[in-house]
Amino acid sequence: MRTKQLIFRRFTVGRYPINGYLLADPETHIGVFIDPGGYHDIIGQFIDDQKIQLRDIFFTHGHWDHVEGLEEFSRRYSLQCYAGKDEVRAASYILNGGETLEVGKLKFETFSTPGHTPGGISFYCQGNLFPGDTLFCGSMGGTDAIEKAQLQVRQVKEHLFTLPDQTLVYPGHGPISTIAAEKYYNPFFQ
Repeated sequence: MRTKQLIFRRFTVGRYPINGYLLADPETHIGVFIDPGGYHDIIGQFIDDQKIQLRDIFFTHGHWDHVEGLEEFSRRYSLQCYAGKDEVRAASYILNGGETLEVGKLKFETFSTPGHTPGGISFYCQGNLFPGDTLFCGSMGGTDAIEKAQLQVRQVKEHLFTLPDQTLVYPGHGPISTIAAEKYYNPFFQ
């Protein structure tokens, strides 16, 4: 998809398929891939067709299904990697939430959203939210303790549910949603 404000495409890749997202600034063609769960030639073809300079990788968290494609991406492109603390060993930059990252002329706000993992990060850019496994359409990513689940619910309510209702939610697995739909209908947040 290409708009005046964004070059964007979702790729469902990896052995345990996840949604990875490629975004680029249409003016500079500098791009980022969010959650490289795998690599496929279709991704490379899209990058070539759109003349994208892929420079960055953002990780919502470090589970294997979200990082499985990093080796192949790193082999093909010169990249800087961004992730929350203790999430991805290969991270060039550690995020705490509250940072603004620039990709060309695009600006991504970061939110600390621990629970599913200790250093989970969600990314927001131009009305689009990328929460990884923190928030799904009608659900949320699992945890191994009730305290972690409660923390995750609290972080989503405090950070993500303050975004505009029309914000599109692009999760790590499953279909897209909106903040309004999750705020009012997701049973985990009632």
